[in-house]
Amino acid sequence: MTLEGHGERVVPVYAFTGGRTRAAGQELPLEAVVTTTGQSLTARGSLQMESRAILEMCARPRSLAEVGAALGVPVGVARVLVGDLANGGYLEVHLPRAADGDGGVGQELLGRLLDGLRGR
Repeated sequence: MTLEGHGERVVPVYAFTGGRTRAAGQELPLEAVVTTTGQSLTARGSLQMESRAILEMCARPRSLAEVGAALGVPVGVARVLVGDLANGGYLEVHLPRAADGDGGVGQELLGRLLDGLRGR
């Protein structure tokens, strides 16, 4: 894992997921926002280091893409780890709203995306 200030990765990325490329349950989009639940506070000691790191960073809402970038892992790995934590009740996943009737991305979603980019 390559969190800021933690140096180079020692464990291969596939070891984080046990070689899995998909989490059980729903496929999460890149823009899905995740936050911790109350259950995450009581179970942190029993989780692996990368799972604890995800829970710490998701105390504030984070997109799936941000989680992958912060961990320094491919988005597919972040999807599996986040999906597992969500299935365990440690994270809540907030999915983006469906597209407008014309099949395009909704104006509200684009506005939120721009606001987020401006806030960086």
